[in-house]
Formats: sequence, structure tokens, C-alpha cells
Amino acid sequence: MSKLNDLPLVYKTFVAEPYTPTIGATIHGLDLSQPLSDVAKSELQQALATYEVIFFRDQNITPAQQVEFTRTFGHVNEVKAFFPRVENQPEIEIVESTAERPSAANNWHADITWRDNPPVGTSLYAQVIPSSGGDTIWSSLTTAYEQLPAEFKAYLETLTAVHTWEISRWTEYLLGKDSSGQQLAEARAKYPPVEHPVVRVHPVTGKKILYVNPTFTSHIKGLPRAQSDALLAQLYALITVPEYQARLRWQPNTLAVWDNRSTQHYAVGDYFPQHRKLHRITFTADQAF
Repeated sequence: MSKLNDLPLVYKTFVAEPYTPTIGATIHGLDLSQPLSDVAKSELQQALATYEVIFFRDQNITPAQQVEFTRTFGHVNEVKAFFPRVENQPEIEIVESTAERPSAANNWHADITWRDNPPVGTSLYAQVIPSSGGDTIWSSLTTAYEQLPAEFKAYLETLTAVHTWEISRWTEYLLGKDSSGQQLAEARAKYPPVEHPVVRVHPVTGKKILYVNPTFTSHIKGLPRAQSDALLAQLYALITVPEYQARLRWQPNTLAVWDNRSTQHYAVGDYFPQHRKLHRITFTADQAF
């Protein structure tokens, strides 16, 4: 297993403290309410690609400052999903759970892999945190791939998977909004299923990544359904291996940034009916891969 803390990762503008031996780092020495130098931005991009998820504690920033900081990693546009937005800052989604409307993305996924060019990452900033619970977990699909036998890797690299939002909770959500099915039909026409290789190559690190997830991957193209389901179940089990994971306990003013290509994440839904609220920004690239 690769060990991040065995690598000579020294940065000029901050200190990166490995969070686990395989994934994640806490970044020390930066005040994100202040403009970052070009050197700091370049080093943060390198750190994100290397560690796959990076954490910043005790950052007192405004919505506009979160948007500006997130531009370090990619294009920041007005979001297109179904979450409410921050007033006067439409790039930011409000991810919130209350006693009246409990919710959590407590399923393993990478965001919006049902697009030809999926997002490359996300920044998530704590607003209201439960007294306990509500952690987020990330799993390294780079490490998961690296641990596979060579023959199995070679086989996986010949395969293509189909990704679609229709197997997720979005179908139920759209029917709940419009029982006639009109919104569902429009979404199907606008966002048909897409195909991605089962193994992709990260454009920055050059490392190979398992690129299937249980929320949006429906099947392996060309395999009988039973064989496809069995193979996907085997790959999905790798996501749950603790040695491949980083689990963040949120604190007020904590900000997390992750690479949506090389990780999957899971929001632990163990805190209801407590209030949990975060500000989320998705960032993109002209080409994710």
C-alpha cells in the first residue's frame, strides 16, 4: 500500500499534515480569507491531486471568499442541481438537514458521473455542525486500484461502464415534484446514460483510478447482467475498506476540498434530528480526464 507520509512532500507556502497514511491532509499556515499567491495556488493544486482530499480548520470566510478560493482548483459556475442557493452567491448550494427535513447523502458516490464531463471536485464549508455525528468519509479509488492483482487490473482496463442518474434518488425526487412524470421525462431526454471506462487515468498524477460507483453506475457494458452485478459488487466492496478511507469530524469553520475523480464520499446520517448545514461549491474543468 502506498504511504503518503513516506513521500518528501514539502511546500513553500503551507504545511500539509497527512490525515491518514493513504488519503487526506490537513493544510496549516494559510488564511483563506486573504488572497493567495500564485505559488500557493499551484501548491494547493498539487496537494489536492496528491492527497485527494484536503482539510482546512478554523477558516472564517464569507461566501464570496469561498467562491474565490475554490477558483484555485477549477471553473466555478452557477450550480445546476436541485439544492437551494446562497442569496447573491448562486455558485453555492446549501446542503442542510433539519429536524423537519432530515437528509443526508449516506451512500457512496462520486458526484455527477452521469455526465460526459463530470465535475473535478468540490469545496464544502461548515456552517452549522451537530454536537456529535454528521461526519463525512472519503475513499481513495486510486489506492483501491493499486491493491488489485495485475491480471485483474488488466481485465478491468478492457471494460466500459454505463452511468445514469435514473438509478439514484433523483428519479424519486422528480416524481415527487411532478407526479405527472413530465419533469422526469424532460430530465431523461436532457441527460441520457453515458459511458466511462471502468479504469481511468488521473490527468495530474498519471495514476489509474477505479471509476465506478454504486449510486450512478448501472452496469458493465457487454456483460450479462448477473456477471455485471457480481463484478460491480466486488468493486464496490473496495470502497468500504477502512485502510483506503479518511473520516472527517466536522468542526465550525472547517473547509474540505476533494478530488471528485479519484475519490468517493459518504455523508454519515447519524445525527438526526440535529441541525447540520454546509455550503457546497462544485468546480469543473474543460476536460475532467
